[in-house]
Parts: sequence; structure tokens; C-alpha cells
Amino acid sequence: MNDEALSLFKSRQQAIRKEKNYYNKFIFNGHFTVFLLILLGAFIFGYGQWLQHIPQHIDYALFASLVVAIVSLFPIRTLLKDADRLFLLPFEKHMEHYMKVSLIYSYGSRIVLQVILIIVFFPIFNKLNHNQFGFYIAFAACALIYPYIGLLIRWDWLKLNYNKWIINLLLFLFIALTYYLILKFHNYVALVIVLLLIGGIILLKSKARLRLFPWEKMIAIEHQHHTNYYKFVNMFTDVKHLRESAVRRSYLDFLLPVPRGKKFNENRMYLFLFIRSFVRGRDVFTIILRLVVIALILMIWLSNPFVSLIIGCLFMYIILLQMSQFYTQQAYGLWPQVWPVSDTKVIKGYEQFLYRLMLIIGIIFTLAFTIKYPTMFFFSFFFFLVGLLTKRSAIKKLKYQETLLRD
Repeated sequence: MNDEALSLFKSRQQAIRKEKNYYNKFIFNGHFTVFLLILLGAFIFGYGQWLQHIPQHIDYALFASLVVAIVSLFPIRTLLKDADRLFLLPFEKHMEHYMKVSLIYSYGSRIVLQVILIIVFFPIFNKLNHNQFGFYIAFAACALIYPYIGLLIRWDWLKLNYNKWIINLLLFLFIALTYYLILKFHNYVALVIVLLLIGGIILLKSKARLRLFPWEKMIAIEHQHHTNYYKFVNMFTDVKHLRESAVRRSYLDFLLPVPRGKKFNENRMYLFLFIRSFVRGRDVFTIILRLVVIALILMIWLSNPFVSLIIGCLFMYIILLQMSQFYTQQAYGLWPQVWPVSDTKVIKGYEQFLYRLMLIIGIIFTLAFTIKYPTMFFFSFFFFLVGLLTKRSAIKKLKYQETLLRD
């Protein structure tokens, strides 16, 4: 039966890998790959410049401990589906081996991010401690061990049907404390916490040994992982499995005045639709907001005006380019069937929406660039230039696609 459980997991894993390989063709296309390479180069350059004049008044040990502790809470991946709550119930007593393999998969799928953080933080502590890095090896070892310990504890906690926020908070505090004691005080006694957590694993396993699987929660956790992945992919291509949802966001109502009188016509309806879908949408709005925040952080942190200028232009380009997927979601949805209009009016409405979005992002980037480099504020016109050229290219491509569809 263990072989059958392992075979089931491998088949699910292969299906996930096949799906990701399919979507990766759309995500890591030419322009996005170039964007990532330039962004990586800018980060390395800025990071090296910053390390030469590293500020001394910041508690880097606390910051690194909190960041790595948050990332150390790896999500549990069960790869279960809705139908499993019925068809796998008779197989439940043999599912323990399945879950052991799934926890290893959960660890392996996220450990790369942990390794990247360890590498990124190493130059800071190596410089601050004058090339003494023995303590950092202990920190790195803990950062690689803790995630798997956390997965074991959280799995047994899930079987016991306890509140997940309690165990997440406790694990975060224990892990962050260990990291901080090692990084700040080079105190290896903190490794005792590892033994305490191992003791917690033994205690929880003894209590959860005879408990039934929480199928509903296990399936819901996996479904949430898939949904989050589909939301990201949906910025690059259509995802049929994704269900759209809306958020009220009453504080943005001023952006949605109801068209009245002569403004309520086919010439303005799609501008209103695109703006409303963007403001009320759960996915696109939050993703664009995150990209803008990341761009602002990099522009301010990388203390070089030309690097900041490149970062702003790149983010302007990538945001507007990826919004083309937003067009397909709206133009081929329900409203064109309810109120059919010419596709030229749909594209015109999208062009007006894209122009307004470009202006807002350009103004935000200009303010950040001007505050950071007031004597070079005139260079900020490049943000708008890149935005206009990107908008023009995107609209031209959409018109060409619509022409092909008409044929």
C-alpha cells in the first residue's frame, strides 16, 4: 500500500510539474526574462554600492531574523483534490506515507528561496563582523533545518484540529529568537531551541497518532495554493481554472463616478468598465500595487539616479505590458454580449484606461525620483516616454489581433 501511496503522489507531482512547465512558457517570455536580468543586475550593483557605505545604526540582526523567520514557515503542500475527500477515505490508513512524501516535497519546493536569503544576507554580516563568519554557518544550518521541523509540527497540529494561527505565531517567535541570538550575540546556546522543537514533534505525534485526517482543511490548503498560483499566472495568460472575485474598496469610490446623461453611451462605457474592474478586482489591483511599491523601494534604496531611472522605466514597461491580459479578461467577457459594440470602441476604452494608469504611475515615480534627486527631476520625463511608447505598442498589437479574429 505504501507503493500505491507513493505512486499516487508522484502522479500528482508530475501533473503539477507539467502544468507549471506549460505556464512558464508564457511567464518567462523574452521581454520578462530581459526585465528580470536587468533588475537582477541593478540589484547586485546597488547592493555592492550600499555595502561600501553600510549604515551602522540599524539592527540588521533583528531585520534578518524577522525576514528569514517569516520565510521559514513553509506552506504544507498536499496535492489533494476535491474528489479525494470521497475516493481516498477507504485508503486513509495508508496515507501516512503519502503525507511524509508530501512534506518532503513541501520542503524542497521552497528551500531555494531560503538559500537565496542566506546568500543575500551573508555579505552584510561578513562585513559587520570583519570577515568572521563561523556564527553565520550556525545560522545557515538552522535556517535550513527549521523549515522542515516547522512542517512536521504544523502537520500534527493540523491533525489535532488546533488553531493554525497559534502554532504559526509560536514557531515564528521560536525561530526568530534563535536567529537573533546567533546573529546578534553569536550565542550558540540558542540551538537548544531546536531540541525543544524536536521534543514538541514527539509530543504532538503521540497525541495525533490515532487522529483521522482533516480532509476538508487539507484540500482547502492545497486549493488556496493553486488559486494563488493561478492569480499570478493570470497576469501573463488566461487561466481557465481561476474564478474572478471582487472587493468593495469604498475608499476608491471617487474614481468611479456613475456616468449620467450624455456620458452614458457606448463611447464611454468601456472606459468605465475597465476602471471599475481594475478598482474592484481582487487580483490585478493588488498585483499592480505590489509592483509599484517594489519599484519605489528599489528606486529609493539604490542610491544611484541612473539606476533608479532604469528601475522606474522597467517597472512602467512591465506593468503596462502585462495589463494587456486584463484587456482579454474584460473584452471577451459578459458585457460585450449584454451590450454589443464595435471592437474599436472596446480598444478605445482600454487605451483611455491604460493612458490614465500610465499617468498615475508616472506621477508616483516622478515624485519619488524628485524627492530623492531634486536636481535631476527633469529626467523623470523618461517614465512618461516609456509609458507612452509601451501603451502605443500594446494598443497596436491588440488592433492587429482583433483584425486577425475578424478574418
